[in-house]
Amino acid sequence: MKSILVTGGAGFIGTNFVYFMASKGYSLRVLDKLTYAGGKDNLEPLMAAGKVDFVVGDICDAGIVKKSLSGIDAVVHFAAESHNTRSETDPGLFYNTNVDGTRVMLEESFTAGVKKFIHISTDEVYGSIVDGYFAENDKKLGDSQATSAYSKSKSQADDLAIEFGRSYPVIVLRPTNNFGPWQYPEKALPRWITNILSGSKIPLWGEGLQVRDWLFAPITSQCIEFLLQKGEAGNAYNVAANHNPEITNRKAAEWICELLGVSSDEWIEFIPDPRPNHDFRYALNVDKISQLGFKPAVDPFNQFRDTVEWYKSNTAWWKKRKEEAESIYKQ
Repeated sequence: MKSILVTGGAGFIGTNFVYFMASKGYSLRVLDKLTYAGGKDNLEPLMAAGKVDFVVGDICDAGIVKKSLSGIDAVVHFAAESHNTRSETDPGLFYNTNVDGTRVMLEESFTAGVKKFIHISTDEVYGSIVDGYFAENDKKLGDSQATSAYSKSKSQADDLAIEFGRSYPVIVLRPTNNFGPWQYPEKALPRWITNILSGSKIPLWGEGLQVRDWLFAPITSQCIEFLLQKGEAGNAYNVAANHNPEITNRKAAEWICELLGVSSDEWIEFIPDPRPNHDFRYALNVDKISQLGFKPAVDPFNQFRDTVEWYKSNTAWWKKRKEEAESIYKQ
């Protein structure tokens, strides 16, 4: 599995994965449409060093996909529209990219003889859970558990990948809430960090008691390499940090304030939750991947620190993205 096509490799988790795999000496080709969330500048150092072959193209375009698969051993499929708020105003775009695009990728990959295909799904396919943890077989066929246009499209794409996995070497990975370097500042953590760095408060929805499992993106990269080597075809795997105690959004925001040296009482602004019925708690059972041999390094506060330091050191990167990212909250 030395030659890998990474779809969406100029996006957040994809960029982290490409850097990680490049450091291991893999031959990498990136296929990315370069939407607002994809930055070719993310990968320019690797491209200049000849470590990444970059193709600009849409995963819904079978012709471009076919050409991109030439000489490829494995596919890691990140490419997706990924923001819940944006999905509320353009659900058709999410279905087209996340479902139809995944179908094209699966069909063309196995026509081309790809040896392994890893589909990156999400914990949101299970929906919210008050107590306990979702295991892989708790995912029902269809999108009835999902609660947004984004998560519904990802749930349908997940089903497609599982169905292909009955005949082809497909693995589905369902990670929890990723954070880390290169995350577009529309998402909570980079939005909060860059708000404070630019002199604005953290807008915390409701009472900030929503629970998310914060998984460091470099850890997700390690997990994907592990599955390329040891994952069993036709299987879905959860991966999570499983924090103990769990981390509420309020606690995450307070950590950001602490790491940036400001008072949380002064820099956190509680605002009415614009999605009061949105998923409150996500939690995954990781016994399956743990028994296979993967156990992530869980050190949330220091991983938050590393993330904050990255944004402090890459001001030019986020400043040119900040205005567009904030625009979706002003509609």
